[in-house]
Amino acid sequence: MTLTIDGRPIAFEGHPTLLEVAAANGIFVPSLCDHPGLEPYAACRLCLVEVQGRKGYVPACSTAAEEGLVIRTSTPELSALRRGILELILAEHPHACLICAEKTSCEDFKSTIRKTGEVTGCVLCPANGRCRLQRVVAAIGLDAVPFPSRRREGEVRRDDPFIDRDNSLCILCGRCVRVCREIRGAEALTFVSRGSGTVIGTALDRRLIDSGCQFCGACIDACPTGALAERGSRYDRLPESETPIICPLCGQGCGLTVGLRDGRMMVTAPDPEGRVNRGQACVRGRFLARSAVYHPRRLLKPLIREKDSLREASWDEALDFAAGRLAGLGPGGVAVSASAQNSCEDLFALHKFAAEILRSPGLTGSSAGSAAGALREIGRAAGQPVHPSNFRMTDIGLAKTILILGEDLAIAQPIVGLEVHRAMTNGAAAARLAPAGCPPSSGNMPGIPIPPGKEEQFLKALAALAFDRHDGPRIHDGRVKKIAVRELGVPEKSLREFASGLFSAGPAVFLFGPDFAAGNEGLGRLAALWNLARLCGARLIPLDREANTRGALEIAAAFAARFAGTPERPARTGKNGPRALYAAGPHHRLERGTAELVIIQASYGDENLECADVVLPEATSFEAAGTLVNIEGRIQVSGPAIVPLGEAKPGWWIVKNLAAKLGAPDFGCGSEEEVRRELASAVPAFGATPAGESSSGERFLAEVPAGEDAFIDKASLRGLDASRPPAALRDADDYKGLNLAQEHKSLRLVRGR
Repeated sequence: MTLTIDGRPIAFEGHPTLLEVAAANGIFVPSLCDHPGLEPYAACRLCLVEVQGRKGYVPACSTAAEEGLVIRTSTPELSALRRGILELILAEHPHACLICAEKTSCEDFKSTIRKTGEVTGCVLCPANGRCRLQRVVAAIGLDAVPFPSRRREGEVRRDDPFIDRDNSLCILCGRCVRVCREIRGAEALTFVSRGSGTVIGTALDRRLIDSGCQFCGACIDACPTGALAERGSRYDRLPESETPIICPLCGQGCGLTVGLRDGRMMVTAPDPEGRVNRGQACVRGRFLARSAVYHPRRLLKPLIREKDSLREASWDEALDFAAGRLAGLGPGGVAVSASAQNSCEDLFALHKFAAEILRSPGLTGSSAGSAAGALREIGRAAGQPVHPSNFRMTDIGLAKTILILGEDLAIAQPIVGLEVHRAMTNGAAAARLAPAGCPPSSGNMPGIPIPPGKEEQFLKALAALAFDRHDGPRIHDGRVKKIAVRELGVPEKSLREFASGLFSAGPAVFLFGPDFAAGNEGLGRLAALWNLARLCGARLIPLDREANTRGALEIAAAFAARFAGTPERPARTGKNGPRALYAAGPHHRLERGTAELVIIQASYGDENLECADVVLPEATSFEAAGTLVNIEGRIQVSGPAIVPLGEAKPGWWIVKNLAAKLGAPDFGCGSEEEVRRELASAVPAFGATPAGESSSGERFLAEVPAGEDAFIDKASLRGLDASRPPAALRDADDYKGLNLAQEHKSLRLVRGR
């Protein structure tokens, strides 16, 4: 289809608005209230255009493009109309700098002073340089405001974590209210009062933290002025450049942009083009990345134990010390643990080091007890070597029935929570299964309270009803009633109503996290969920909390197959186990005398430093390039945002140089690119081209096609329970051993701790 804008024929596809067609073709139409992902609002009226054959003017942001339309965007009448609208907007907005004749040379002679309680012009505004209103004023060429200036009443609100609110800078575009309601589903912000007294606020003028806000920062990113600002960077100088990275703070793999100045991280914001998050973020990625990188507990220099205390050392000295102690231990003498928050390059180098240099019987780590790992085990019990786990976030948004098992999505999986909200907005039925007494979900998710430890019985009751609907042997009503009333304390009618909705709707998705699959009963619960999914045609999606759990599982599986004769995991350190421990990442608390030698490779110091003989400082994911595989199975390469602080080094570099000290100079792993090539060659899931890889460059783990799912009985799980490694669950706010909720006061307030 084609239309004409300002005499220029333009082709378009789909159902875009006139504003979207113009923007996509480099035609500027001023606007302030439109925002990607939001429904058209047409509040500011700056985007009015003239459509041939229609009376008056129409807002381009809410008018659909149609075949044959002829549009004019810059007639003298439109320019005068926009100027008048903009003058009215600026009459209630500090505009001294916006219309100043000397503003182009202001920065050459006047330094910005932002630590002020009252903003009177751009040089005092936290949004200076990134304000959309500045761009619109410049485009229209406004140089005077003929109306008296009126400042909205109220001081800057600083009574919430992370966010400052200044209504004197608000232009009432409503973008913050709409993004909070339409995309985030929180509805913490709203319009308050009417007429000239209208402001953006909260119900009953409560703080945001008391209004259901999860401090995702979407309102700040949507605000076209400085009315909503991040407190941590409000008074900072503007970044000089930006670089994209993949957020490592949870398992979703969101795209972020990092603002940099003088080589330091200034601010992080969601990447509008992020394939996973599409311009959204959570409180950790939006506000706490800089705090994590520059935290006082960062390990920045190698340490070695001398006379019962740790002292700083050079890398050569620390590696020589570690190699000298390791050389005296025979094959299998060292237990190695790793973190699924490390990159694939780091994990591959560590697996290779453990297998080829240390001759260790495998790695333990935080991927043990993961949701994705449990699904693999259940798949094997059902006769499938690997159960497919790849999906796209948008698959959840298209579901018609969603059951969440235990996870609080707003905290642990916020972007998944947005897709659940989208599905619910489109009419999907969703519920969260959680034991009675469990804290309510932080989002607007209805819960199904059941007694603790009765999840398996609940799922079996639903399966019984499902079996009945699938023309199986009829389940006696008394059995369902017994399970519902006596064991679960759930009214039988409620159970049947829930089952009816579960089985009668369209595509169903079951989301479960590591807590659901953990413990002695975890596989039993998951088996019951597997059988229920098999009966109602639902899709099982594991939601793990670490940045690289899927990648860690694939690398571990490849090495297990490569060294099939080696036990899958080492015994515990002690008299009957390995004599030394190499902990690359967070580890459960150690006791003095646990091992003859303890080597810690970490980014943050913790209580285990008291037991360490050697400490090797590892760079964070913000400082080192690496590959991360998110919960979707999406393979993403993240470049470093900054150079490593102090003397911290990437994990693969540490392992390579330690291998050289142990007499293996040809170990390989000379660079992250070299490790990546070797990884692709050695691990089939990375080397093969996944089916369905798009032309845009998206890559997913290659998986074995699914066979016919079988049902699972208890007998199939007996062997798995005995060989299953202990769970290594972590808090959703933990990054490489740094618990952000404990270390950062503002997040602690948000979490209610």
